[in-house]
Amino acid sequence: MKLKLLQRILLAYCIPLVFMQCSKEEEEQEPVAQEEPKPEVITDPFYVGLNDKSTLLDYWDIFAKDAIRSGKPDPGAGRVISVFFGTEPDFASGVTADHAGRAFNICDEGTVSFEIIKSFWEDFSIVQRLYTFYHEAGHARYKYRHPCESFECTAAPEDYPIMWLSVLPANTPFEDFLADKENFFKRRWDGVRYFNCEQN
Repeated sequence: MKLKLLQRILLAYCIPLVFMQCSKEEEEQEPVAQEEPKPEVITDPFYVGLNDKSTLLDYWDIFAKDAIRSGKPDPGAGRVISVFFGTEPDFASGVTADHAGRAFNICDEGTVSFEIIKSFWEDFSIVQRLYTFYHEAGHARYKYRHPCESFECTAAPEDYPIMWLSVLPANTPFEDFLADKENFFKRRWDGVRYFNCEQN
């Protein structure tokens, strides 16, 4: 009798534990909804017209006007402008996964030619697109090089200039771009380097 009573007590105690454990596991397995990053709001009237449907030529127009208002001559004057979408990175040519584009004919004074990798562009925010566009235009028009190549870099800078990376984090604030593009046009960043076109 005592044995049956003891079994019933244990059974009565264990059954709720089993159900509580199952429901606890179910609660833990439910996926938690993650907030999507909020798109950066562009408040500067100069850039406010840019949106997801803006073309590469729209970005070139902004870039050229930005250069002029920053005190530089029209970057397209007397040059053939060729800005286009490329396909996936051609890793055999030296493009790596952290590059969203590539400049061509850098030493040809009569052209400004570069590509933006379309799959990157489609996933980028407007701020990322601005950084990438100005980065590639910096190579193609101003002969800017990266401050250091990946094998030369010993440490990341505290403040990334436009010519450091062509793929920036999605949460990069618009205000950072405004400061960086001023430094870009004035050539004010650590490690300013240029392509040497005297060798060609």
